[in-house]
Amino acid sequence: MSGGDYIDSTAHAATLSSAMDDFEKALTYRWRELVTEKIYALEHDYPVRIRRSMSPHNSEPMWEYWSAAAVHHMRGPQGGCAYVDWVRGGQEGSLGSVTCDGKTGATEEVDVVGPSGQMETVPPYIDCGMGKVLAQVEDWAWGEREHVYYQLPLFDTHDVGAIKKAHDDFIKVGKQLGLEAASGSADVGTFTPTSERELVATVEDLAGERGEGQDWWAGWTGLAASRAKAGFFASVAPTMNNQSGIVGSLANLYSARAAIIEKGRNDALYWIQWATKSLKEEEATSTNLVPGWKTVQALGTAISISGGWTGVGGAVGASVILVGFLGENLMGEVKQEGYKHEVVDVVEQLNTKIDALNDEITDLELDYSGVVGSLRTTMFSIHSYNLELYDLTQNDPQGDDEDEKDGYTAHVDDILKIGQACYEAGEAYAELLPTLSGTFEADASLADKDGSPTETDTLLIETRDRLEEFMKTSSARYLLAGDQVKKAAEAYAEAEEDQKAAFDRIMADWEDADVGDYQDDVDFDPEEAARETERTGFDPYEDHPARGGAEPGAGDGEEYETDKDS
Repeated sequence: MSGGDYIDSTAHAATLSSAMDDFEKALTYRWRELVTEKIYALEHDYPVRIRRSMSPHNSEPMWEYWSAAAVHHMRGPQGGCAYVDWVRGGQEGSLGSVTCDGKTGATEEVDVVGPSGQMETVPPYIDCGMGKVLAQVEDWAWGEREHVYYQLPLFDTHDVGAIKKAHDDFIKVGKQLGLEAASGSADVGTFTPTSERELVATVEDLAGERGEGQDWWAGWTGLAASRAKAGFFASVAPTMNNQSGIVGSLANLYSARAAIIEKGRNDALYWIQWATKSLKEEEATSTNLVPGWKTVQALGTAISISGGWTGVGGAVGASVILVGFLGENLMGEVKQEGYKHEVVDVVEQLNTKIDALNDEITDLELDYSGVVGSLRTTMFSIHSYNLELYDLTQNDPQGDDEDEKDGYTAHVDDILKIGQACYEAGEAYAELLPTLSGTFEADASLADKDGSPTETDTLLIETRDRLEEFMKTSSARYLLAGDQVKKAAEAYAEAEEDQKAAFDRIMADWEDADVGDYQDDVDFDPEEAARETERTGFDPYEDHPARGGAEPGAGDGEEYETDKDS
């Protein structure tokens, strides 16, 4: 157990096996008591099995304890049976350490009326069969142990700590992308105001949503600026909104998988320990006691946990109800069960609870599948344009033959501020990629009770991979946008003598500050990563104004709506 919150073992089957050993010891102890008293009372209605399977020979009597000789041995004045005394004395030491002389109290063979009403011969000594009976009880208890063990949801090697780290890393990345905890969220740490998050502020400036960014765009007007603003720069805020929504949903979904694992591990262990303590309250346990069985909110109603996010009131960022890692929004109260005492009742209850636990896990897996599907449905309903920025390869490399004939304003210092912001955004995105890649460590633990990844687990990992691709593409496109804006400023400087001095001065400052010198700072090829990424078989850029010929915000008579426009 880690901090009392969750079971963090990566060898949980061994823990369950150890707990089952404790259960078997307690069951053997109580079963021997029950059988001994039944035999002593010459009663035959003791159980030889409860849930385990049994072959016919297992039910055959091993010793005729109802015979006159056996009765005299157990109840005679000579002191009785050593095995009966051992059981009644608390079963100290091992069964193998007990020996019984089989005395009946008779000094010679005598004929007596036996319990059946027939004459029987009682010798001075008999071969006491009580030891064999008690040894057989241990086999019965082992059979019940095995029957339960093979029904247990093992969740053996799952590293819940790795899943928690992935969850926390998603939140960390999300915060840099403008993620906000919506009302009703669990405590997932402090959120710095979005105005103080550097990447968020940069993207807001590029979107023209803050005063500084508005000043930049005021310094660059005309058809080229309008197309840039309607194309690439119209996609920067929607892209970050959707990426932050996806990463917040991923954090929730990883917590959902962890909740299923924790439910299976904790509750199986609790019911084994409950059964052990019910049978023998003073029985020492070799595993840490868990406080009770845990309730898990139905994943389908605990959310909004995926596929749903809203703006945060500003231009950039998404607001998501964050459930936290195994927080109270997901894991409900811990409950306990009153002890039972009868051997059969305890074993039956244990089996019933494990069967019910398996059913609940099956239901939770279905819920989990539904919420992962909800995120993917939402994600695939969004244009690539609003997931990983406008594809700069869609621009006409020759430019517009009609360029700027209606007039324009081009202050290269403002244009280059836009370019510098693009470089900063691209490099900031690149810095987030290793954190996102680190969540791969949890992949092997996204699996069902048998350790096999379900189709849903595979789709969740694929969704995480898609987000990484979106962010890498966004980084690359920001860097290439910086290059293109820089080239535009250079072209204006060449055309207008009064702009050239400003351009040269800023380029010298950039060289000193390594602005735009990103080749050594990213571990991927921006040209390759920025290539066309539309995967759905249609062209989302068809008739887009940035490809020429239309007013900003509309295609050739057909509206092209982005998240920012809607």
